[in-house]
Amino acid sequence: MPRICFLAALGLFSLVADAACADGSSGVLASACNGCHGTNGASTGSHLPTIGGLDKDYLSTVLADYRAGARPSTIMGRIAKGYDEESLRAIAGCFAEQRWESNGAGADAKLAQRGKAIHAKQCEGCHEDGGRVQDEENPRLAGQRSGYLQYMLEQCRMRGTECQPKKMGERVMRLDDSDLQALAHFYASQK
Repeated sequence: MPRICFLAALGLFSLVADAACADGSSGVLASACNGCHGTNGASTGSHLPTIGGLDKDYLSTVLADYRAGARPSTIMGRIAKGYDEESLRAIAGCFAEQRWESNGAGADAKLAQRGKAIHAKQCEGCHEDGGRVQDEENPRLAGQRSGYLQYMLEQCRMRGTECQPKKMGERVMRLDDSDLQALAHFYASQK
């Protein structure tokens, strides 16, 4: 009998959390993320990504990688270890339900134009439509802040072929600092 009550309570909690996400709030589990990633995942920090509106499967994979220590981080690995896999999927689902809000303020037009050419040559195959298209393997880049994007590109280049996907690491290794800066400003300039 106690097991049935526990399962019923867990099911009710899931419904409440899903309802909280569906009605536009961040949900009980995801609310802790708002401190860094902004209300409903719309970041205002120059080096923190917007996560609201990203693909659920992509977010689930990223959170699982942080939890497992497979994705480098400063704080996210420690935070993700505090949640089980089901909770991380619920958090990803809450943020995936949010409307995407472009936060790429402050993009330099000249750098963005140069970055557009680099994107067309190096990145368009996976990051289609100027980085707007996303799926379980490729995050939306359009509208993220340039500081965050440049940092992530630099980290990928530093990791080389250990950067995932490997193809991205190989391509980013061919780019210099000014190329990465230009790419970051291009994606930030996209809405």
